[in-house]
Amino acid sequence: MEIILFEFFLVWSYFFVIVKKFFTYKKNILVTIFVSNISLLTFIITIIMGLINFEFLFVLTSVVIVMFLVNFLYSFIYIQYLKLSKKMSQIEKIKPVVEYSFIAFIIYKIIF
Repeated sequence: MEIILFEFFLVWSYFFVIVKKFFTYKKNILVTIFVSNISLLTFIITIIMGLINFEFLFVLTSVVIVMFLVNFLYSFIYIQYLKLSKKMSQIEKIKPVVEYSFIAFIIYKIIF
């Protein structure tokens, strides 16, 4: 149970450390100052508590794996977001043409 809690707190705290990169300082001062600093402090305290309760090699391996997986997950999500936003911008360009064509088709069918 202690191992699961240790891993959960590592993932939780590092998650918010990484989330800070996606917020600009001007837009979300509260998030960048409060949440990121608290999560960084929580991440460090979790590592220290892990060193007290577990072996050094286990803690080091857990920290490296958590950091790698969270960074990989955010990269993957960010790439998917860029692909989706690119598709949405293409849809936004085509949408008026389709709408006006549909309106013209309905008017044509009503008249003829």
